[in-house]
Amino acid sequence: MRTKSFRLFYLKANDWIWWAWLITAVLLLTGLLGYPPAFIVAMAATFGQMIVLLVRDRTFVAFSVQLRAAYLLLQLVCYPPAMRWLYWLPTVFTFALVIFGYCLMARCLSLLSWNSAEAYTWDRLRRTFLSAPDLDRLKTDPKAAGCAGGLCTIAAQVAPPGQGKTIRRAPMSWVRADQPEQLQ
Repeated sequence: MRTKSFRLFYLKANDWIWWAWLITAVLLLTGLLGYPPAFIVAMAATFGQMIVLLVRDRTFVAFSVQLRAAYLLLQLVCYPPAMRWLYWLPTVFTFALVIFGYCLMARCLSLLSWNSAEAYTWDRLRRTFLSAPDLDRLKTDPKAAGCAGGLCTIAAQVAPPGQGKTIRRAPMSWVRADQPEQLQ
């Protein structure tokens, strides 16, 4: 069972991935403040993280690799001069990750069909975007380390569903899993 964390800040100075995200955030901010080559260095840092995690996890479908690939894609979309104003989005949310532990990209990726079998409901969207990250995740699950202290995972970012999971029966037809008679 998940316990509520009352910590506000997530500063993890002993984790290399936390440092990589912090360096990426600083590079993005440096680029926004007028030094455009910093954007290329930030993309290289993200690509480097992705390669290291790909070697570690040995699959492109690993959530940690998906996260870096999506983040790199976002940086590439933001790179053309006419789109550079959009770099504020990854900059702000990367600082949110390293300071508060909130990873918007992980939450968005958790909604993709290959990352979750849970149906799309208002409750799921609320839990996905409005629940606090589980900052004490490593105290309860030490094997979860490896991605900003295990924080860039679906389990750490998205609150688990309450009693009676909602599942999809057919398009636009919703039934509750705790009422099996409706599934026939």
